[in-house]
Amino acid sequence: MESHREHISGLKNYMKEQLLSELEGVTFNGDTDEETSLYTVLNTSFPSSGTSEMMLFNLDIAGIASSGGSACTSGTDQGSHVLRGIGSDPERPAVRFSFSRYNTREEVDYVIDTLKGLLNK
Repeated sequence: MESHREHISGLKNYMKEQLLSELEGVTFNGDTDEETSLYTVLNTSFPSSGTSEMMLFNLDIAGIASSGGSACTSGTDQGSHVLRGIGSDPERPAVRFSFSRYNTREEVDYVIDTLKGLLNK
């Protein structure tokens, strides 16, 4: 289990680093510290843009499984009361990315490249 946790934490940290270095205006929702956050999930807010409303749809079209908002509002079209409660800007699209032992760095790179294309439209 420990080797799986290390792999997954490494992917999450790599994605955080790549998001910050490759995309302007990205923020993270909640605590992302390795010691206090869930190591399998990264909740990210992106700058509001003309393509924001379609971000999840476009990620899905690209073959990227992700979720909007927070887990407690999954499947609804209302904003997340949890994200509002921690001060997240409701005008910025929030996307949850989950990681498992089966994910790879190449998949993270694909997500980053896809997001760069979507946000630079």
